[in-house]
Amino acid sequence: MLLACVAPIGCADTHRQVGIHTRSAVYARTLLGADLDARAILTATPPRVGTLQGVSPSAPLRGLGAFGSDAVRVGMHRQCPDATVLTGPATLALAVRVEKSRDLAKLLEDANNSGILAAENLASLGSATGLEYFFLATIASQSSTNSVRFNLFGLTMVRSDWTTMNMVLQLYHAPSGRIVWQSVGDSTGYTESIASNPVSLHTVTSDLATAMIGDLIRGRSRTTLTRIGDGPVRMEAEPGDPGTHMWQDRDDPDAYAPADKPEIEPDAGDQ
Repeated sequence: MLLACVAPIGCADTHRQVGIHTRSAVYARTLLGADLDARAILTATPPRVGTLQGVSPSAPLRGLGAFGSDAVRVGMHRQCPDATVLTGPATLALAVRVEKSRDLAKLLEDANNSGILAAENLASLGSATGLEYFFLATIASQSSTNSVRFNLFGLTMVRSDWTTMNMVLQLYHAPSGRIVWQSVGDSTGYTESIASNPVSLHTVTSDLATAMIGDLIRGRSRTTLTRIGDGPVRMEAEPGDPGTHMWQDRDDPDAYAPADKPEIEPDAGDQ
């Protein structure tokens, strides 16, 4: 009788959920154009934008930077399939071809140590490669936890796993060394089943980068969403926001946030 009660629980479907929150802002409006047409920059021919290898400054996260740069690749493919943005490996290959790989390594070392890209080194890399803008993804923190909700005679009935990622995504203007756009955000993947596996770090990071790049392309200042399974996306407006709650397909590029005007910080010369 006991085994008969256990079996139905063990056959339960895995429940998956991803929650994302971002805040994004433009910091050098004139460098993106008066109309903030980021898509024109991302789809330019020849390419104007490269992706730097991601960085992860804190000691426990060393080596996770590649997750950030590859997340930019995935997010760009989802949000702007016609983008000409160079991936991290492609940007490195170009730097090697123009004999700037050492300069690129020094640039990323400085970013790991200080959190910023040195303007003179960035300008030199941009001039040599012909790229005007660079994406830099920084993995700020990452954690994975789990808990058992019910255990009977050593058999786990329901196991829950959480994977959380905090990331900063910046777009630099190489000639000036300035950050022209930045997004900070967190993403949590959750699974629940009799034998659940944590949501992969790549999935959580890629979903977060997708939301961030959507903010950039559509001129939004934030994203707040919950995605359940591989199906629809639930969008939730912040308090006081006129946006409505709705369900949209995951493949809909506008499914990643309610409408919101971009936050534009004044240029340094305007202050």
